[in-house]
Amino acid sequence: MLAENYKIVPIFQDGNLTTTITGDSIDMREYHSATYIFTFGTLTTAASVLTINSGATNAAISSPLYFNYAFGGAAIGTATAGSATSCDVLAAWTNANTLSITNGTYDNFMLVVELEATVMDIANGEYFLTPRFTDPGTAEGTVDCIAILQPRYKENRIATCLA
Repeated sequence: MLAENYKIVPIFQDGNLTTTITGDSIDMREYHSATYIFTFGTLTTAASVLTINSGATNAAISSPLYFNYAFGGAAIGTATAGSATSCDVLAAWTNANTLSITNGTYDNFMLVVELEATVMDIANGEYFLTPRFTDPGTAEGTVDCIAILQPRYKENRIATCLA
């Protein structure tokens, strides 16, 4: 079962991109990696900027991290049999430490972000992982997010990782 091998964590729901959205922080001390799955609603103006950050405490935005990301091949609900232009087929992976989510381009798209715990600033005690969207202007739209974590030790009911 997926839930017995990975930790599934709701990060935020119906995030309003007209303001800064700081997701729930994950204490990564017991995890090898994190995969965030973002789904966007209609993005009406401007662009929001995504960063994934490590910090020494809950909600600390200390070090923007490099992450791998890929968008779905089409808007959610769009499927073309045998095609790469379906919502469940990811585009090529890209690596960055900031990502601009462009309105009109990524309306109703899925975004998958992956990173290993080893990219965090562990030397400075930064064990908390936090996604953040900022609005550099007049961004509008909504976003939802869940994270799937690879635990160091698998259990039937894994304890919370949220601070």
